[in-house]
Parts: sequence; structure tokens; C-alpha cells
Amino acid sequence: MGRQQLLLKQELTIPQILRTYTKQFRQITEQYSDVYDGRCAMGTIYSYFGWDGGPDSDMTMSITAALPELEKTGLRDDFSIIELNDAG
Repeated sequence: MGRQQLLLKQELTIPQILRTYTKQFRQITEQYSDVYDGRCAMGTIYSYFGWDGGPDSDMTMSITAALPELEKTGLRDDFSIIELNDAG
């Protein structure tokens, strides 16, 4: 079983996803992915839910899967996470 599949089975919360998954990527700002090893916080969340970070890949499934978890965080929307990421 792949690492991502194992993580998905654990049903991690958004803070747990960020604590666990951000170690795999270099933090970037102003974009979800730099196509290499950089992800912003939202890019990391979308990657957890299956997005590969590619410029031409469809994020729809990842966004759809992430939305219910994002609503549970108490943050109003993903823009709060983006602002926190870009602020460092």
C-alpha cells in the first residue's frame, strides 16, 4: 500500500495533514506548486488528496475531497490558509 493511501486511510485533519505532509515539500508562496518540490499549504493539502502538482493536472477531485475537511478547520475558507502560508 502506498504512503498516500495509508495516510488517506487514517483520515487526517487539515492540521495533521500540514504537519505530516509539509515535510515532503519546500514551502513556496503565491502558487500551489512550482512543479518540482515546492508547495504552498493549499498545494500540500490538495496533494494529500491526490493532486500531483503538475500544471496540467486536474485538481477537481482533490478540491472536492478537501472541501469537507477544510470546513471542519474553523477557517472560513481556503483563502485564510493561503494568507497564513504567504505570511510565512
